[in-house]
Amino acid sequence: MNPKNGFKKKLTKKWKRKIILTITIILLFFFILNRIFFFKKSFLENFAGNLIYPVIFVSSNIKCFANHFFQKRKNYKELEKKYKILKTEKEKLLKQNIKLKASLHYNSLTKDILDFQKRYDLKTAMLSKILVKNFTSQEHYFLINKGSKDGIQKNMLGIYKFQIVGKIVDVFRWYSKMVLITDKNCKVAAFTNKTNAQGIVIGQNIKNQLKMDYVNHLSSMEKDDFVISSGHGLIFPEGFCLGKIKDYKTEGVYHKITVEPLVDFSTLKFCLLINQEKITSF
Repeated sequence: MNPKNGFKKKLTKKWKRKIILTITIILLFFFILNRIFFFKKSFLENFAGNLIYPVIFVSSNIKCFANHFFQKRKNYKELEKKYKILKTEKEKLLKQNIKLKASLHYNSLTKDILDFQKRYDLKTAMLSKILVKNFTSQEHYFLINKGSKDGIQKNMLGIYKFQIVGKIVDVFRWYSKMVLITDKNCKVAAFTNKTNAQGIVIGQNIKNQLKMDYVNHLSSMEKDDFVISSGHGLIFPEGFCLGKIKDYKTEGVYHKITVEPLVDFSTLKFCLLINQEKITSF
């Protein structure tokens, strides 16, 4: 073998390597430069990105849902705790409010009648609550919450201020029955306040309406004049009002007079019960 030919072969291989290395470096340089300044995703990168997106989307939603669920549960427990506290406070306040309203309502209903009791020295009068009201064409009566255990007796008088309400006809241990002056079986001797016309006030079983009979036709009458109990009977004392004259007409030798009580019996909640002989102011 010729030494010169062997040297040339070695030299040729060395340059080939240098050239390949140089070309590789240049290509790598341009590849990097292209990736930096002129980057475009390849098909594989796009495919891999599209493939992994559903996983990222689902995991993100699951995370958001879990965070939202646990936060909502935490908020719910806090709200439930606050609700229980507020509910307890509300029930306490409601109980106090009901108690105060009941006291105010009772005071407003009984103030006038208690003032009347103090004013006229009715020391033995008993404040009674009306439990049942009956207004029918057969009879008019109240059932009240006082009975024999409270010292109630038959023929005690029921009044509201100056207005006579009725009289006790039946007494039981826990309650009593009061026949109203509007009952047809109730009769009260009376006179007119201004003209002093004498007569008998009789119930008609009509709510808040009475009639005054046996008034001489020669007696003067005035509308809205008060009709007062005369005390001539054994039950009803003198000086209490039965109502006022609403209308009248003359028939034969008598006046026929319609009398209206001063208070609406259907709205009464309380009344006073008294014995005729215990009244000290008249």
